[in-house]
Amino acid sequence: MKHKLLFAIAFISAFSFGQTTFLPKVVINSATGDAPYSIDTGLIDGDSFIDILVGTNLGNTIEWYKNNGDNTFTLQTLVSNVLDGIGGLKLIDLNSDGYLDILATAYNNDRLVWFPNDGLGNFVVQNVISNTIMGASGIAVGDINNDTFIDVAVTAYDSNEVIWFSNNGTGTFTLESAKIDDTLSAPGVVNLKDIDGDGDLDALIATAVYSNDVVEIFRNNLVPSGTVSFTKDAISVATGKVGMFNATFEDIDGDTNLDILATEVSYGGGPTGNLYWYEDNGSGYTETIFSTTISNPALALFKDLDNDGLNDIILSSGKANAGNDLVWFKNNGSGTFATEEIIDATQSQAFVYSIEDFDADGDLDIASCEYNLDNLNYFENQKIVLSIPNLDLQTVSIFPNPTKDFLNFEGQNTEINVTVFDVLGKQVLTKDLSVGEKLDVSSLVSGIYTVKLNDKFSTKFIKE
Repeated sequence: MKHKLLFAIAFISAFSFGQTTFLPKVVINSATGDAPYSIDTGLIDGDSFIDILVGTNLGNTIEWYKNNGDNTFTLQTLVSNVLDGIGGLKLIDLNSDGYLDILATAYNNDRLVWFPNDGLGNFVVQNVISNTIMGASGIAVGDINNDTFIDVAVTAYDSNEVIWFSNNGTGTFTLESAKIDDTLSAPGVVNLKDIDGDGDLDALIATAVYSNDVVEIFRNNLVPSGTVSFTKDAISVATGKVGMFNATFEDIDGDTNLDILATEVSYGGGPTGNLYWYEDNGSGYTETIFSTTISNPALALFKDLDNDGLNDIILSSGKANAGNDLVWFKNNGSGTFATEEIIDATQSQAFVYSIEDFDADGDLDIASCEYNLDNLNYFENQKIVLSIPNLDLQTVSIFPNPTKDFLNFEGQNTEINVTVFDVLGKQVLTKDLSVGEKLDVSSLVSGIYTVKLNDKFSTKFIKE
């Protein structure tokens, strides 16, 4: 059924107040494979609803759950594999056919593999990229050599190196001799983003020795010929840590410069872990520690939970049994955050989770794995607009939704800038619309998109 999406736009300086709450946990599956430890989400089977992919560390299963469009999910046929100790998992189009494939690492048999998607969510063929990556664990994807194809970076935890494979665009991979790094002990995390704005992807690496762990940046020295090499920054982002579980490039304070968001776990009865923000101050990194009730921080993500145009920080817990398991810190702008708010305190070892608009209602929901209890859980966001405090606000409705060709903007009383992003966060359209003007989306492929108005207020729509 087509419907309108309503939200308020501040044409001058006003804003709306809102309250973001989540419904109690709904268990999608109480018997996943043993120890679910990785998760990703995306449009797997060709419909317009975001599906869930889970990898289990001890059960050695890859499971995908079809989104039925009504806040329910159905487990599909298990993806056939011989992986042992699945730790890394991505949904990404590796063969340029427009469908999301599965990329996975297996720590115990040193493998990196991918499964092509036939467009309907059938993953029959397993393609082995490598079976000699000692302790294959963390993975990151991106165009490392700027040839327009998606490459893969992998941490080899047991051989103390981070390597990468170039992709020829059809899913054929070549191990590149120029390693990202072979100097750090026990690298477990790698992420890719262009931190210096020179047009190529740099690497962020964190280690998990659980003694004097580090976070380091490696700059990509890509030359026009396509030759890739990496150089480690002279100044470390962080040293002397105890098990860095997660580290990503994020613009935390909105100054357009990428900062680093990282988590440190509490391991083996050691000290309490921490949630960190690292800001480049020109001669090193300024460390900010967030105050949280979570003593064993696991995954931190940076997403806009309350639709105010600012990304918030969401944190999960790797602690077993009682305690807060999911919390969030509202972004107040200019690098300030509210005290944590509890989303859930009913899980056990919620190491990983994913945030998406699963029910296509314009706000972000959460799917979470419980490592200790083998549960896949779902939390529906109930974004509530409480008031509109200023007459400078105008309520605008977007329709039809879903749509095939055009989006209409009803209630608009001045020119607005409209920007559209795909599910990977890539900008696919931008246009200044006069009053009464439609946005032509006919050229977009089918899927779920985020539309942002005046670079502040956003919601989602479905392109049929």
